[in-house]
Amino acid sequence: MLYLDNSATTKVLQEVYNEMIPYICEYYGNPNSKYYEQALTSKKAVDIARERIAKLLNCNSEEIVFTSGASESNNLILKGYTHANKGKKNHIIVSAIEHSCIIETAKFLENEGFEVTFLPVNKKGIIDLQDLENAINDKTLLVSIMWANNELGTINDIEKISEICHKNGVKFHTDATQFVGKGIVDLKKLNNIDLLTMSAHKIYGPKGIGLLFIKRDECNLFPTITPLIHG
Repeated sequence: MLYLDNSATTKVLQEVYNEMIPYICEYYGNPNSKYYEQALTSKKAVDIARERIAKLLNCNSEEIVFTSGASESNNLILKGYTHANKGKKNHIIVSAIEHSCIIETAKFLENEGFEVTFLPVNKKGIIDLQDLENAINDKTLLVSIMWANNELGTINDIEKISEICHKNGVKFHTDATQFVGKGIVDLKKLNNIDLLTMSAHKIYGPKGIGLLFIKRDECNLFPTITPLIHG
């Protein structure tokens, strides 16, 4: 059998599998316990993983938050950032062909009273930069545009999109799940990206692991985000 559906999920690489096994069978301590060898070994492994991801994305390791996958990361940002800032602004913008976890979350927020603009795309799946510029208003809180589309392979001009957002004082999030591992991501260079999502199982890692990049601001502070899960 020839497997050709790597945009849906990828096979775990043997070296990834080998790296994981000791932490499933031997070093299974809770890294948050901190006070004994099992926990400290697990904590070190998590820290190393975070540092490796930061190197891949060229960002600071403390800006990486691990989640259960891209869908959780996307929900956390769209719900968490909008809810935390609801009293200030109430408008968000997403493209019309985002992954369903973005589209459905945007519809959920719309039902809560947020204003949502679903930007159209051309026949190649690309948003029009002028449409984005025109859609932004003084109530716009967040723009979320995927980097690469999972069905078309379309790649948006994230550098220009993020520049437009920052020029207008709007936070920018990109779902980079389908781009990481296929193209270069340099978050120091593309410093107008505030938030970025990715998932391990798209790049030969295990299912059930995703992450969120959350950029510190010019005061070295993280944006306020209401958590999905409390306690």
